[in-house]
Amino acid sequence: MEGAAEARLQPEGVAGRKRLWRGLSGPARSMLAAWLVLLALGLTFALTQPVWSRVDEAQHFHYVQYLVEEKSLPVQGETFVSPEVIDVSLERGQWGWRPAGSSSDPVYLDPDAWIKVPEGLSDHDREEWVRWNLWRFNYEAMQPPLYYAVNAPVYAALPDDPMIRLYAMRVLAAIIMSSMVPITYLLAKETFPDSRLVLYGAPVAAVLIQGYPLNMSQMTNDVLAIPLAGAAILVLARSLARGLSRKRTTLAGLLMGAAMLAKLTTVFLVPVALTAFALACAYRRERLRRAVTHAAAALAVSLAVISPWFIHNLARYGDATGVSAARPLMSSFFMSPLVSIETLRVNELWPTFWFGEPVWPGLPFPLTSYTVVGIFAAVGAGVAGLLYYFSRGRGEVRAVQPRVLFLAFTFIIGFAVNLLLPFGSGIGGVPGRYLYPLIPVIAFLLVFGIDRLLRRERAIFFAQLLLVWLVLFESISLLAWFKTL
Repeated sequence: MEGAAEARLQPEGVAGRKRLWRGLSGPARSMLAAWLVLLALGLTFALTQPVWSRVDEAQHFHYVQYLVEEKSLPVQGETFVSPEVIDVSLERGQWGWRPAGSSSDPVYLDPDAWIKVPEGLSDHDREEWVRWNLWRFNYEAMQPPLYYAVNAPVYAALPDDPMIRLYAMRVLAAIIMSSMVPITYLLAKETFPDSRLVLYGAPVAAVLIQGYPLNMSQMTNDVLAIPLAGAAILVLARSLARGLSRKRTTLAGLLMGAAMLAKLTTVFLVPVALTAFALACAYRRERLRRAVTHAAAALAVSLAVISPWFIHNLARYGDATGVSAARPLMSSFFMSPLVSIETLRVNELWPTFWFGEPVWPGLPFPLTSYTVVGIFAAVGAGVAGLLYYFSRGRGEVRAVQPRVLFLAFTFIIGFAVNLLLPFGSGIGGVPGRYLYPLIPVIAFLLVFGIDRLLRRERAIFFAQLLLVWLVLFESISLLAWFKTL
């Protein structure tokens, strides 16, 4: 009676929100809290990290500017950045992804004197010329247009001030990137809903990856490609768990196509989708003919989404992705791994994944070595638990075996494809952010492995211990990073 009387005394909106909150399960409430934490981190980074960020933010900004003002896509190797971008670079002392004083500083600023890469240069001379002049090109013109089209209305609606527009689009980026928390929660719930540790832990594990909110609260097309790819993996996992349907297959194809239309590194979704349909047959959940039909439909839908961009590139560059125009510019900095395997920079993969590119190696977090202890302990326990599950323990939760196997294959495929892409493009380098679409998968596999290895009370205690360890040292590291601004 008292509760009913209290509800009557409260405004209807407040009472409704309280009923909604109380109606959520504990894991759902925890997910919402983690979502707010990630959003707060993203907004904080969006408003405090340097302008331009060191990961090509000037070129991403100019892409939106060019799209709005010129009503067309920029041309790789021909389109130069705008005077507004140069003004900000002069003010902030930031050129390309390097700070002032590096080899990418400008030689001259008069746009009327800018020229394309001169013809007839030797390989050495062309490389030297590009190294000193790349800053003036919009070398992100090779990117698909979806992310920039999403930002175009924001740019057009705001006052003619680069800083106002930049920070507004950064805020939008922070909001979009925070959606990875509910995606991670829903993937965990779809795959193994019987473990409270997995439902509570997977979203928290996603939030603990410091580099994600740092890199994804700036202007970069990864911001949109990553949640779209995560959502595509979620829909494919749901199709495997609940059975194939026309609606889910169409949605998976749309999300795959949209992710690739935001960034082509998400092409790993194609073999991931084929894996999902193959597992549906292997576990006798679908007949072969039906699975093949749905696989073809998903790929056809995704191709229909991205094909206009392919056609544009064929007309402009003579190839479907524009890599023939990108290679002469970008390979001067990031040569093909076929020339030197060191250009893959695999030694940077883990640090840039966890801590972010603007931070590592230029501004490393303090206490990183202590944080690494917790990370390696979690990863070690997670891998051991997964190996135990697939070798002996899977009988206890056999119903989820194809779903867990699908996510394990998804991680392997995503990792392998991103390592192989530079061999095909001729442009080296695999930064950690290329693996961010796999965050929901990594978070689930990590916590699921701990759950399978230790079980119940011991697993929960171990996870709580790791959480306290990581939060403590990562919080100190974040505070130290902000102090350097």
